[in-house]
Amino acid sequence: MKKTLLITLSLLLMLAVVLIAKSNQTQEQTLVKIERKSINPTQQGKKKTLEERARYDEARNLYEYYRQVNPITGIISKADKNLELMNSKRSLLKKDIKSAKIPETTYSSRGPSNLGGRTRAVVVDRSDATGNTLIAGGVSGGVFRTTNGGTSWTKVSANDEIHNVTTIVQDPRSGFESTWYYGTGEGLGNSASKSGAFYFGQGIWQSTNGGLTWAQMPSTSSGSQEVFDNVFDIIFNLAVHPTTGELFAAVVGRIMRFDGFTWTTERDGSPSSTSDATDIAITSSGRVYAAFSGTHDASIEGVWTSSTGNSTTGIWSRINASDFTPTGRVVLALAPSNQDKLYTLFVNGTISDCDTTPAVEADLWMWDQSTTTYTNFSSKLPDEIGCSDGNDPFGVQGGYDLVVSVKPDDEDFVLIGGTNAYKIEDIVVDATFTRIGGYASAAGYASYSNHHADIHALVFSPFSSNVLFSGTDGGVHATADITAATVAWSSLNNNYQTYQFYHVSIDPDSGSDFVIGGAQDNGTTVGGTSIGASSTTSHIPLLSGDGVSVAIPNYAGCGISFFGGSQNGTLYRYCQNTSGYTEITPRMSTMPDVLYPSQFVTYYHVDPENTNAIYYASEGTLLRSTDGANVTQDTWTSLSDTNTAFGHADYFQAFSTTRGAYDAATSYLLMGGDEGHIYRLNDPQNAVNISTAIDITPPTATIGFPSIVTGLAIHPTNNDIVLATYSNYGTESIFLTTNATNATPTWTLVERNLSAHSIRSAAITEVAGQTLYFVGTARGLYSTSDPTTTDWAREAPTEIGYALVSSLSYRPSDNHLLVGTHGNGMFETVITDNPLNVKHVNNISNHMSLYPNPVENEINLKFAGNYGKVSNYMITNISGQSVLNGADLLSNKIDVTNLQTGIYFIKVKIGDKFGTKKFIKI
Repeated sequence: MKKTLLITLSLLLMLAVVLIAKSNQTQEQTLVKIERKSINPTQQGKKKTLEERARYDEARNLYEYYRQVNPITGIISKADKNLELMNSKRSLLKKDIKSAKIPETTYSSRGPSNLGGRTRAVVVDRSDATGNTLIAGGVSGGVFRTTNGGTSWTKVSANDEIHNVTTIVQDPRSGFESTWYYGTGEGLGNSASKSGAFYFGQGIWQSTNGGLTWAQMPSTSSGSQEVFDNVFDIIFNLAVHPTTGELFAAVVGRIMRFDGFTWTTERDGSPSSTSDATDIAITSSGRVYAAFSGTHDASIEGVWTSSTGNSTTGIWSRINASDFTPTGRVVLALAPSNQDKLYTLFVNGTISDCDTTPAVEADLWMWDQSTTTYTNFSSKLPDEIGCSDGNDPFGVQGGYDLVVSVKPDDEDFVLIGGTNAYKIEDIVVDATFTRIGGYASAAGYASYSNHHADIHALVFSPFSSNVLFSGTDGGVHATADITAATVAWSSLNNNYQTYQFYHVSIDPDSGSDFVIGGAQDNGTTVGGTSIGASSTTSHIPLLSGDGVSVAIPNYAGCGISFFGGSQNGTLYRYCQNTSGYTEITPRMSTMPDVLYPSQFVTYYHVDPENTNAIYYASEGTLLRSTDGANVTQDTWTSLSDTNTAFGHADYFQAFSTTRGAYDAATSYLLMGGDEGHIYRLNDPQNAVNISTAIDITPPTATIGFPSIVTGLAIHPTNNDIVLATYSNYGTESIFLTTNATNATPTWTLVERNLSAHSIRSAAITEVAGQTLYFVGTARGLYSTSDPTTTDWAREAPTEIGYALVSSLSYRPSDNHLLVGTHGNGMFETVITDNPLNVKHVNNISNHMSLYPNPVENEINLKFAGNYGKVSNYMITNISGQSVLNGADLLSNKIDVTNLQTGIYFIKVKIGDKFGTKKFIKI
């Protein structure tokens, strides 16, 4: 009772903090001074150097940081994030709503199922002698498992959390192989850095059934995923002791040991930043090696060893050579065939620059425990003929990508990974490493055949010493023969859905399955069988760099056409049948050699109904073209900037245009900025200057930087109805107006149960006179039929879950809604007028049971009540894709023998009743 009361009081206190902050902001606001910072890393076409990688990381980081930070307090608080998560878990699901006529929504994956995102961990299951069972982890995508060698994957981590997976390990002991662990939290390369936390880890998760299901280890739980408050927020590596079964964790700045009850700090590097990297390696006899990066104190940086890894039974000794001088991350690899040999690859502090000092950015040493001596092999690291920054000589981007591995049957056959992957077949005899993956050559940045740059994992199969798997920024790949003169790779990114989309867009033409997205560090991709993709979930990669805004204009005579670009403003128009790619990045007419400045995630908007109209955000300046099919870099029209027009520099973050045929009297453009203002520009195709725009900002919205407008949704048939969203914590975040065309629209705050959420996107749909409002949040997708009277219900709990919903694109002609997530790819739904299927009275899920569960061959359905026979059923995987269906089920038994192991959902219909249950296939 006391515990319940204490929890209740704590919740009330957190709520009071939020309400007080909001109360203060609605009156005279006193905002913490947060400077807007514009970062302009190198454009696409040149690989990132160490400095540029840092600038990229900071730019991505700031993009997300500005969308979260509470402008009243100047921080992203643990209370804000915990309240958001708690409210998410308390929100009703769509299927549980007992009243209100709400259309049914069923979500299907739109991929990319054939392209992978950033992957730091790949492990081959030792208990499957075929070598076909693997478990891999996508950073922000989750944990995936395959039992057929990567022909298909099943997501096995829960969708109700965001898993920033960095390391996976299997218990190597005989009889314990079903126990697995994965660690979370990326300290290098993610936006988890000093200027704003986003997606630190959630500790360590354990599976005791071969990776089918996972549970968080409570002893590693942190307070918030967006606040660094625990060393388990960032985990570089995990290892299980082969004789004691103890779990070792290389966390930020420390080596930790878990004996099943208690965590003990074995080596403490006194972490001072998220880049204080560590590593761990354990021999089959139980000797433990630990590494500390050169960012630590000089007294602990380098490599240590202990005969047991336990300070009470095996003293730790430092084994650095006298000239062993890491300045950054250090990674380790034991030679499986001779575990006295330990290879150590580390950042040496060199910043290679082809214009000044091209040089290898790492050193490689080998420790021999039998002789207690080091051999320096750094001179053999690759420096090929020619030079290209970050590509050659051997580049590691400050340790962001750094890995070393040894062939299981040959102690001298060594592989390394940085920007590229390399091998040396005899490190004693051979002169240098040769390139086997990443970029094709030192001459430029074309991709190595069927492989991706930025290498994080190089893992041999325990059943075939020639088979190697790689984890990269492009997912999972494999080669069947690492000894081949030219190593051939196969992509294993088959339903390994881990893409981080910033923006997505759907073809405005009814019936088309053409979609497009701009993704973090994976450029622009398109999907759809109508444009040549092999399936509705497959994508075709088209542009590199960091993806930005996207649009499909369907210009006459083009065949396939789209707009895409990359970071800091670069914009291309593609017309398949005529010009192909044309760069249309706006150039200043007064200075023809100067491009208009833009933000890192470049934002522009193509009117989906009048596609020749395109609006481009050059920070706070609005650029326009009414001839999108022919616009060039020099034919944009500047409509001035917010500082000149309104006296404050609002950088545009969101645009929206009215639907239907363009009408100079009624059509308008909405513009939302990063200082909280919303402007309405009437007749935008003919406007001369944005000074004629009307400021229609909700009176209680937070004004001042940063207050990010993230969504502006105009009703598809009623221009007076607008839904506006803001993303910052501590501010009022969802507003609705029904008189948007008035000189001074009246706004209603409609956050309701989402008052604690960071709101990222918005859409309004209409089917048969029924309006439905959608918002994408940092914790999933929500909808309501009337936000003024009805709470928001969480959509797609088994498909989208709590993923960050970054973008929504609606096509009114056939009611398709495309959902873009930052970590789990795209999903699509058709909004239908079918309210009976979602009324609580017809949901018989609670009267339905499955057995056996987990199931191996045949699953039985049982119903508590006389409902009759199942008229049809559908089994979907955790990504929402249908894998098995049927009709007229007489025996209430279903053969699931051919399903691969994983988590599934069975949906049944009996007359007008329906039910859904989860089961596990083993």
